[in-house]
Amino acid sequence: MKKSKAQKDILYISISIFIVTAIWVASNLYHAYVTSTITPDLKIQIVPIAPNFNTNIVQKIKNRKRIAPVFEIKNSSSEANTTEGLSTPTQAASSPTAQNAPNSIQKPGL
Repeated sequence: MKKSKAQKDILYISISIFIVTAIWVASNLYHAYVTSTITPDLKIQIVPIAPNFNTNIVQKIKNRKRIAPVFEIKNSSSEANTTEGLSTPTQAASSPTAQNAPNSIQKPGL
C-alpha cells in the first residue's frame, strides 16, 4: 500500500513536533535544576516534619461543642442612625464655621 504525500507530510510534522517538545521539556527541567534558588545554608536548615500526630487531640477537636457568640453585630442602617454620639448632617451645616469654611479658603495665585 502506498502512502500519499499528505500522509508523509503529517508524519514528518508530528515527528518534528514530538522532537521539539521533548527538547523543550528537557531544557526546562535542566534549567530548573541548574538555577535552584535554595542556598546551601538554607538546605541545612530545612528539616522534614515528623508525620506523628496525636490522634486523641484531633478527635477531641472534632468532638468540641460549638459555642454561640453572646454579642452579634447587626448591619442595619436604622441602628446606625439611632446610635448615640453621632452628629447628624443638619447639626454640622447649622454651625457658623461650617457655613463660612468654603469662603475662607483662598486659592493661591488668584
